[in-house]
Amino acid sequence: MQLLQQTLANWRQWDTGSGELTAQPTLVRELIGGRTNRSFLVAQDNFKTVVRINALNGASLGIDRKREGLILELLQPTGAVPKVLFRTDEVLVSVFHEGRQWREEDSRSTQQMAALNQLLQRIQNVKITQLQRRNYVQYCQAYIDQLGSAFAIEGLQQTILTAAAAIDAADWPAVICHHDLVPENILVTADGLIVLDWEYAALGHPALDALRFHKTNLPSSCVDIGMRPGRLNESLRQLAILLRGMDDLWSLVQNELSEEAYEQST
Repeated sequence: MQLLQQTLANWRQWDTGSGELTAQPTLVRELIGGRTNRSFLVAQDNFKTVVRINALNGASLGIDRKREGLILELLQPTGAVPKVLFRTDEVLVSVFHEGRQWREEDSRSTQQMAALNQLLQRIQNVKITQLQRRNYVQYCQAYIDQLGSAFAIEGLQQTILTAAAAIDAADWPAVICHHDLVPENILVTADGLIVLDWEYAALGHPALDALRFHKTNLPSSCVDIGMRPGRLNESLRQLAILLRGMDDLWSLVQNELSEEAYEQST
């Protein structure tokens, strides 16, 4: 791939620190698992990095590369994200961390869940003034508009938009929200948890990321603990509908884009 080779050839522009790289890294293998981009493990001696080649259809999927870059830059001091070495709108180079993906048993571990809660709080404590709070109705509508009238027949459109409108109308403190905090994006390492793939991150609802793992009994840092129980439960119900809806919309759009790409190539 030409862009990968160009990125490797420009290794001197990477922010690796003194002495980390002494020659051009070489390709080790392609990393399998992501549905949006292509990622490659490259190395020079013991220094390993990941080169991510960004998908060309990112905008259709709701991705803003400049927003992702800003958030990653602000999160660098937290240790919650891989160190970014180089990035453009087309490519992202970051340090490779040895570890494993989050597992189901981690969600049942008091120790691991406490570590995840602390990680989310550390992320949410980072202040950001350059971005506006995400409008979830607009975000979902952008997906729906790409799906056409066929999607409305399924009856999900209004349910998702109603939940999104309820969340948008509520008063909550906007924080850095990953918006795609699935187990595959949480790396368990010897030094702690690291969150990968920040493409969909934005200023969002403080309970949304935690809701994927807690379902109920969210950490107090993620919700308004002064809120009346009935109101809180309804807010979490709407947020759960929105979360599932965004996942479904993303999958539908991704499948449609994949089909279009296949048809164009045949």
